[in-house]
Amino acid sequence: MRSLLAKATRQHTRNHNSRLVLRVIYEDEAISRADIARKTGLTRTTVSAVVNELIEQGLIEETGAGQSSGGRLPILLRVVHESHCVAALSFEDTQIVGALVDMRGGIQRRVSVPLQGYRPEDLPGYLTQLLDNLAADPAPHILGIGLSMPGIVDPVRGMVRRAVNFGLVDAPLRQLLQDHYRLPVYLDNAARLTALAEYMFGDGAASGNLVVISIGVGVGAGIVLNGALFSGDGFGAGEIGHVVVADNGIRCNCGNIGCLETIASVPAIVRAARRLASDPSSRLRSLAPAAAAIDFNTVCRALEEGDDGVAGLVADVGRYLGIAVTHIVGLLNVERIVLTGAIAALGPPLLEAVKTSLARHALAPLAAMTRVDLVPERHDAVLLGIAAMVLDHEFGLLRLDSQAHMQH
Repeated sequence: MRSLLAKATRQHTRNHNSRLVLRVIYEDEAISRADIARKTGLTRTTVSAVVNELIEQGLIEETGAGQSSGGRLPILLRVVHESHCVAALSFEDTQIVGALVDMRGGIQRRVSVPLQGYRPEDLPGYLTQLLDNLAADPAPHILGIGLSMPGIVDPVRGMVRRAVNFGLVDAPLRQLLQDHYRLPVYLDNAARLTALAEYMFGDGAASGNLVVISIGVGVGAGIVLNGALFSGDGFGAGEIGHVVVADNGIRCNCGNIGCLETIASVPAIVRAARRLASDPSSRLRSLAPAAAAIDFNTVCRALEEGDDGVAGLVADVGRYLGIAVTHIVGLLNVERIVLTGAIAALGPPLLEAVKTSLARHALAPLAAMTRVDLVPERHDAVLLGIAAMVLDHEFGLLRLDSQAHMQH
């Protein structure tokens, strides 16, 4: 037993050191063995052994000599990001999109399959068709497979607990794909993966904490705490779209009345705008031939042209979003909250309304230290989040500063 424990401890230490060294090289992009040792606190002998293993695995390479501060020129190292990819699959309303995403978030290959005539029993065929197309020669080495699914996802067991639009209940997608491809498989929902994309490939890792609120057809949030995605005990953390913010509001699809999603989602905004179009002074009347023709682009144009009714609508949306943000600030006290998705097209008027509402409803010192940003919808955000998820599980690459490395 003692021998087994010793072996397990040695293997754990090797894995930890390997992840630590790879993460430092990933962050610095060009760094010497000596600088890795200084940043990690590992001995130079240990660093050299780990580097040799990573070179043999094709994960890093030597790129030439760096600047010398005296003595021999240091040999610099970098991650060979373009030769290793994640196979990412994202479930959307009318299609499943697949992509090979390299270790820096570059999309190397993209395929899709439409979902016309979709039946739940056809899902394995859809997935294998996409993955086989992605893996067709020539293809980089695939490190793992990641999926973004709507609904309630259990990332620990690799199951879709419930995805109403796809007719899935307790679907073991991880097991299905692992049995077929013999690769590691991970899955989560789109809102959480959007947060990971901002954290790893955006500028979200200034601190270890970040909340990203995605607003489009629905409203959901992804939460990163201490550099790790927080899913909640029942995997429902971030379901703020179904938090009641208006007691006298309208009934939501979930059955409650006055959910945030009935006010701040794109469909809710369009419905409210169509009601405004009955006012003879509304700019909406000149921008669309009939109320039924008003869409979100029409709302954005009317706002830009100074329509008072639409400006008031956006202010109301921002006020209720600010209440939801207040709850997040009061519970988590994170320094940065990002609003993104299609709603970002509403621009500064929405952001100012959110900030005003936050300042009114939150404890003043907490509101003052909270940075709320409105970030344009990042193209391929979910695909990038999937890549971040797999890279973190496999190599621990979610960006943290060197001090955080030393502490863990």
